Amino acid sequence: MGQERLDFLVFYRGNLVEGFDYVYVKRQDGRAFWKSEYKAQEAKDILDKDFMFYNPHLNDKGEPFNWRYREDWVDMTKVWDHFSEESIAYIKTWLDEYRGPAHDDPSKNDEWGVRWKEPNNQEKLIWGLNAFPANLNDFSDFLYRFGK
Repeated sequence: MGQERLDFLVFYRGNLVEGFDYVYVKRQDGRAFWKSEYKAQEAKDILDKDFMFYNPHLNDKGEPFNWRYREDWVDMTKVWDHFSEESIAYIKTWLDEYRGPAHDDPSKNDEWGVRWKEPNNQEKLIWGLNAFPANLNDFSDFLYRFGK
């Protein structure tokens, strides 16, 4: 395996009126997963150790079996290095913030952000309001293609 360049990544886009779409991608305990939530008003805590969808459980005899949550998620374990490298390639060229003028009607605002952590580094956040890096839609398309 190559270098595991991300511990997690969270991407959100939307506004305070209609809610935000979220993509969560996380590596933990040797497994990685991708999950999206559409128009959620609250973000999940990706740092919560219980926010993991691949979760071995024990049956009545104490034998492990893999139990899946009812929520949709994608196992990213085998593509984690590729995903990490591609994600970092997009966001390493971006500024720390993209602040455009806010609309008086908050339903017309387009807010987005990406939060991530690389191993042995501090967590980072890049965000924008009605202003975007040139390749933000390409990055978004890249993220969402894992959920198809």
